[in-house]
Amino acid sequence: MRPRMKGALLLLLAFGLGVAGGAAGFGLYHGRFADWRSPEGAARFQDRILSRLTKELDLRSEQRQKVETVLKEAGQEFTRLRDEIGPRFREIRDRSKARIRAVLDAAQQTKFDTVSQEWERRMEQWRGRGPGAGPERKAP
Repeated sequence: MRPRMKGALLLLLAFGLGVAGGAAGFGLYHGRFADWRSPEGAARFQDRILSRLTKELDLRSEQRQKVETVLKEAGQEFTRLRDEIGPRFREIRDRSKARIRAVLDAAQQTKFDTVSQEWERRMEQWRGRGPGAGPERKAP
């Protein structure tokens, strides 16, 4: 086999392994941590924490119940905080987009609108609220 061909095949192999490793890592991350925003995902996350604490700290039954209560209350507080802060983030994002758009000419504005819509679509998919992913949150 020629050295050039061998080099190309090794490069393709390295690229393929990189893609496979990245996909596996993303799948592992998404399966364990990415769904913590949904109520079901948050409950699974809390269950994992509770199980780990129970095992590593050898919690007694009454301690486990108290820790479980603390985790549920903290989860509810995090949900309220996200609901409270979310509109402020969206306001800053929307204001920034308007300011950027004001700097652009008409042709650039059209392209910017297309890019912004694509970013929004990807963000909603990432959050699990894209097409086919269940009910979407309404923007204020």
